[in-house]
Amino acid sequence: MMEQLRHLPIAKSNANRLLVMAYLAGEFPRVRETLLSQGDWEDCPDDVRIMCRVLQEMGATSGAETSSDTPFTLLDVGAAGTVLRFVTALAAVGTERPLQITGTTRLKNRPLRPLLDELKALGADIRGEWSEENAHDPLTIYPPSRPLRGGTLSSTFDRQSSQFISALLMIAPYFSAPFTIPELPRRGNSYPYIDLTLAMMREAGADWSYTETGVVVKPGGYSGDRLLEMARVPEMDWSAASYAFGWSAVAHRPVFLPSLRASDRQGDKAIVGFMRPLGVEARFLEGGGVELIPTDVPRLACYTPEGLNEVPDLVPTLVVTALMRRQPFLMKGVASLRLKESDRLRQLVETAALFGFRLHESDDALAWDGTFSPVEAQRTILVDTAEDHRMAMAWSIASILYPQVQYTDASVVSKSYPGFWRESIFAALPH
Repeated sequence: MMEQLRHLPIAKSNANRLLVMAYLAGEFPRVRETLLSQGDWEDCPDDVRIMCRVLQEMGATSGAETSSDTPFTLLDVGAAGTVLRFVTALAAVGTERPLQITGTTRLKNRPLRPLLDELKALGADIRGEWSEENAHDPLTIYPPSRPLRGGTLSSTFDRQSSQFISALLMIAPYFSAPFTIPELPRRGNSYPYIDLTLAMMREAGADWSYTETGVVVKPGGYSGDRLLEMARVPEMDWSAASYAFGWSAVAHRPVFLPSLRASDRQGDKAIVGFMRPLGVEARFLEGGGVELIPTDVPRLACYTPEGLNEVPDLVPTLVVTALMRRQPFLMKGVASLRLKESDRLRQLVETAALFGFRLHESDDALAWDGTFSPVEAQRTILVDTAEDHRMAMAWSIASILYPQVQYTDASVVSKSYPGFWRESIFAALPH
């Protein structure tokens, strides 16, 4: 019997980009209504809910008069890093009232300075700091006195996060002059997310091109009609789907994933290729959907997937699946995992040790040589989810073989996959 996912969420990366572009085009209410009508609100990721709320609050300030009693509007982005970076850029180009942005303690320790410095260089009026230590001087964004000026990305810009680049690209059609990002690589750290941004911008009517000097975005804005059409056919989340791949590989049972398509633009669709050596073949159906078929594959001397720096969110799934299949591995290009909702490399190493696996961590790699010390069947294994949704979902794959698994907070999955524990393949697992 083939299991089926019924609560796969919309792709939050796509949805949040679409909502930001819609806000810039003055079509946020209609696009939001159209997008969210395509699925069950109960299955909507927290990050998309937060984006909707924050943009609604920004819209409510439009045309409002500033008074001494209410000098600014406070926007709380919670733990949503994508919302933080995208809304910071959006506010810099289009707020009509001073905005203060806040979030969780962990989020305030994640990087934002490179984006703030670049926005200031483009003419944005940004004051204060983004950090827990500078709570007395909070990040505040004021209405721009004139459109941001465009030009060329600073040569000193720190490109450690693809979200910095995506945030600047999305607001660039509303600059007063063309904006150039020189030497934008076609491969590299999280590049598929930049590629996704550019593809969605073009579909929404933005005018950009690759030139000898880099990517050039011209002023012109987005088309409301095109944005509405995009909202009618949202992509489902391939990052969320990766856990079903892991479940199929370890449980050795088939699963049907509805609504996923071979034409989907998300980089994490690469899970299809990464999972073949771990025993899962994906079959795309002509009418939509994917069947996951377990296969009998020989254990490799060492599983060495290439290109993980482009799809870091898949790494926890691949690590746990490989461990449960007793497949030695060497995974390179994983340094960026330290900058996620938690230090995911450290969390993977420490949690794997609870199961008897000793992982070896270096600056940009994670490895397991196959040595294993069995744990007592009755001993509770407490997984510290560290406020990180992907830690809970990845280690759920281990609970297929280790029913004594418990979590410090299993509810963190709602950030990206609210219906995770309601899926038939995960509902029976301990949580």
